[in-house]
Amino acid sequence: MAKLGDNYFNPVTRTKLVFVTTSASSGGRELGMEWFVPPNERLAAAAHCHAGPDGFGIEHFDLLAGSAACRIGREELSAKAPHTFTIPANTHHVHPWNIGTTAMHIRQRITPPTPEPAILAGVERFFETLTALSQQGRANRNGDIRNPLQGALVLADGLLPVTYIAGIPLGLQTRLLNGLAGLARRLGYQSHIMPEPST
Repeated sequence: MAKLGDNYFNPVTRTKLVFVTTSASSGGRELGMEWFVPPNERLAAAAHCHAGPDGFGIEHFDLLAGSAACRIGREELSAKAPHTFTIPANTHHVHPWNIGTTAMHIRQRITPPTPEPAILAGVERFFETLTALSQQGRANRNGDIRNPLQGALVLADGLLPVTYIAGIPLGLQTRLLNGLAGLARRLGYQSHIMPEPST
């Protein structure tokens, strides 16, 4: 479980993550993470969606310093700080990337329409595990986990069914990932791995 102030460094993308609001601290109303991203680097690159009421702003990226681009639906938007990119539910999107010459400081906020402590705790586990795997050289610069069984397990445990990959029917995706995740568990893979904290 993430705690306020937990911070981790990803040596693959050279990004720093700080938890500023957690599922526990907000009663499941909001998860807030601040990211410090150097030039030419990005947050996780896979296009994905978050389920929820149509039109509801379920995820927000508050650009606090620097410049960023963000893909929302068919549009690629760019901005300088201060600016907020808001992601509506059920909309394919790609997390922001740094398009400037200085560090991008951005706050990611996930705000479900009703309190969802278990779902937000799953997202915490996902980012903790992705960072840990990156520290171990087991994930790439785009945020892809190299081992497909490990990747399926982390996605199924932390994100499904509320967050899902764009371009694959949700029912098929759920069956495929859950099947691979089951195999990964039988083989002894861990769904949650804690990263080494920043010093």
